[in-house]
Formats: sequence, structure tokens, C-alpha cells
Amino acid sequence: MKYLLAILAFALISGCGFRPVYATGSNANYASGMITVPPIAGRSGYMLRRALQEELAIGLPNVTEPATLRVEVDENLTRLTFKPDGAASRSSVVANARYTLSRESGSLSGRSSSEVNFAVPDSPYGDISAQKGASDRAMRLLAKRIVDDLRLELVED
Repeated sequence: MKYLLAILAFALISGCGFRPVYATGSNANYASGMITVPPIAGRSGYMLRRALQEELAIGLPNVTEPATLRVEVDENLTRLTFKPDGAASRSSVVANARYTLSRESGSLSGRSSSEVNFAVPDSPYGDISAQKGASDRAMRLLAKRIVDDLRLELVED
């Protein structure tokens, strides 16, 4: 009886046009509403694109037509402090981005940056992991700053 009810429930859900929010494959919508973010080169670019899609999921004010947000990102790792033996103890990931939101009614361009500092672990593999974690945090922060800048600019229009 339970199986019959489960099958009936799934049949009703699929009949109403239900689609999972986190769908994968051909049903996945990679455009954030009406704003498309083309692929950005590199691992950091991939993380930035994903963060931008999350930030843009609710859209932007006064954007009612399809738009494209193109972003170029540059990321640098800097060693800030060193131990007496010459090994780094603190590092910084700095990400700079140039972005352009293109739509039929015009385009907006700007620049944004983010910086994330982190302690360097003693193990080499720990350092690689810390760098990736800091890079990911820098990309999420950069995406938030880009979308916040766009929201401020678009509210004034």
C-alpha cells in the first residue's frame, strides 16, 4: 500500500511541472534568471561563476530584459610574513575583477577586488589546501561585491 501511495505521489508531482531546484543535466538552468554568466577561465573563474550565479539568483533591480555579465578575473598569492627558517607563516590571496553587464538598454562596467589572508600550515599539502580555501573565499567575496556594485548602479538608473 505504501508503494502505491508513493508512486501516486510521484505521478502527481511530475504532472504539475515540478522541477528540482538543484537539477543537473539538460534541465539545469545556468542563467541566473534573465542574467547569463558565461564561463570564466581557470579554477578560480569557475568558483567565481558559481558564486555569481548564486548571488544573481534573485535578479537585479531594473533589469527586465535578458542580460549577460562578462567577468575577467586576476588572482595573486602573496606571502606576507615569514618564520625564522624562511618558510611563510601568513599569506594573502588578492582577486581583481573587471566586469561588464550588457543588455539591450545599455551596459555597465566596473572593477572590484577582494583579499583573503590565511595562516600557512606546516605541511606542504596543508598549504595547498589552505590556498584553495582562501581562493574560494576570495571568489565568493568578489562575487558578492560585484553584485552589490551592480545593484547600487542599477537602483540609481
